[in-house]
Amino acid sequence: MDEALQAHLGALEDEIQATVIPGGCKQSAAWCIGQLPPLYTLFRQTSESRYGEEITRLFQCVLKELTKGETACPKAQRLVSSIPGRLQLLHEHLGLPRLELKSPGPSPRARKAR
Repeated sequence: MDEALQAHLGALEDEIQATVIPGGCKQSAAWCIGQLPPLYTLFRQTSESRYGEEITRLFQCVLKELTKGETACPKAQRLVSSIPGRLQLLHEHLGLPRLELKSPGPSPRARKAR
């Protein structure tokens, strides 16, 4: 695996672990990050869009996990806003097509009983 990719994913995983989000969300986000290296290898070797789509799906899951919870962790919010730009720079460095990440909407709030 490319050193830049390995460094990027490692740093992202460290930043996720440093956030104050529920433990299950951290585990889910870490699992998604762990699935990326072989997908990137296949994407770089074949340029097949299905691998880019799966990478995008996993990053969308990471963004979603970072925004779950009752209260928003400022560190997680900053991380969510930085991921698309960082991913774009990584893809430019690796010579890969741009991935379109959508910002996750606000987490649903429980409705108060009337």
